Amino acid sequence: MNIILNIILFPLFLIYLLIVAIRNYLYDIKLFKATKLSCKIISVGNITIGGTGKTPTVIAIAKFLQQQNRTVAVLSRGYGRKSTGTLLVTDGKTNLSNWRNVGDESALMAKHLSNIPIVVDENRIRGGKYLITKFNPEIIILDDGFQHRKIHRDVDIVLVNSNVSKFNNRIFGFGNFREPWESLKRTHIIFLTKSGFVSPSSKLLAKLNTINLPLFKTDINTSPYFLDHKNNKIKIDYFIGKTALLFSGIGDPESFQKTVQSFNISILDSINFRDHKNYSTSNIQKINNKFIKSGADMILTTEKDFLKIGETDLPIYTIPITMNIEKNGYEQILKHLK
Repeated sequence: MNIILNIILFPLFLIYLLIVAIRNYLYDIKLFKATKLSCKIISVGNITIGGTGKTPTVIAIAKFLQQQNRTVAVLSRGYGRKSTGTLLVTDGKTNLSNWRNVGDESALMAKHLSNIPIVVDENRIRGGKYLITKFNPEIIILDDGFQHRKIHRDVDIVLVNSNVSKFNNRIFGFGNFREPWESLKRTHIIFLTKSGFVSPSSKLLAKLNTINLPLFKTDINTSPYFLDHKNNKIKIDYFIGKTALLFSGIGDPESFQKTVQSFNISILDSINFRDHKNYSTSNIQKINNKFIKSGADMILTTEKDFLKIGETDLPIYTIPITMNIEKNGYEQILKHLK
């Protein structure tokens, strides 16, 4: 069946590849020109479809710049949202929008960032100008911006999952890649993410070394507590030795499973939904049925999924995480901002 599907999709794959190549070429030769906004722009993106830890990386960079006394804002497309146009997620003090209107990733960033305005807009230039007019930031972090070349960026950061060798190394439609590896040559910095879970293969490192760009490792740090739906913090020690059912709708569920296993929690079963899953009543029932059948002590999920579940009587907990970036990685960002 997969072979037949690949044969059917192959012409679309070639068309997509041609469009990507022509578009990038026209930007490279300056026939298509990027708009320069009146503040510094940091783009955080990837060449794969999800699974790189982009949201916690944006949060970590925003907090770092804030500690450097730089005024920061975040601009995102708001993938999967139920709205269009320019929408203020938060003014930095109050979360003004429901996650369904702004997308799960933007809602999660708003939860973790204080005094940092966040806007979603499918027209990034319009969204950037809105942030500048309303908040006048020194720096805008462009979330998922690598493919969005209409805005000039001062720092272009691309994330590559250390476990990328397990991804299908082909373009979108025939694998997990949005663009060829060669596209990395137009970036400034590469972050090799989730390096604590798996050592990058020699093949992956060889590919990255041929690009000859600054390369830094990042890793996931977990909080010393879990959260329940009432936002209570429960120390991790309470969960050691217990059993769990896992569910998630993310690009890299394997990393989530490894995080749980690191706490000496036995995983009895798991459900992997598609990335950015919006959970229906039937989905919740499926989770409940699996939970009962597994005989697990509890249900664990990611923060992104947790905020979309809503009120429930099920014993669902989440594990807050942060992204740890090498000090030299931060210094490289500041170097490009000068």
